[in-house]
Amino acid sequence: MEVTQKALAECLGITPRQVRNLKQEGLFQLKDGQKKYNLEKCIQEYIQFKVNDETGRRAVVDKERVSAEHEEVKKEISALKLRKLRRELHESADVESYLMDMLLAFRSRLEGMPQKMAMQIIDVKDINEIIGILRKGVSEALNELAGYDPDAIDGQQQGTYEEDIEDLENEEEE
Repeated sequence: MEVTQKALAECLGITPRQVRNLKQEGLFQLKDGQKKYNLEKCIQEYIQFKVNDETGRRAVVDKERVSAEHEEVKKEISALKLRKLRRELHESADVESYLMDMLLAFRSRLEGMPQKMAMQIIDVKDINEIIGILRKGVSEALNELAGYDPDAIDGQQQGTYEEDIEDLENEEEE
């Protein structure tokens, strides 16, 4: 028998708000696309919930859930550490520092271009040759931005994958 949230609450002797709260805790699950509860199943779940609550088994269930969540977090942390070892992931502060250094070097190179280029084109009369010299200087300055070195971002020397894994395992033991 399918019933609404309000009817379920009346059958169980609780408020519709309590039904919503219990649903959030994992009881009274709706089937996909349905808006009504299976009354027989919900009554059985509620009785089991109350029995567990009275006998203290609910605390064990909560501890198991917390433990499972903790393991999931540890799994996510391990995945992030592995991506970091593979140089697929970097700390935001390291990336910010790396980009700041790269952009400051680029800025310095651009600021020095007029003096450097002036000395190279001072005696050149051909406009095409001047354009070529200027293009070369601009290209050299842009190459300052082209170099990406994942090891330079975090300041670590790249070891072998096995060494990195060993370091990670040692770190986890501490």
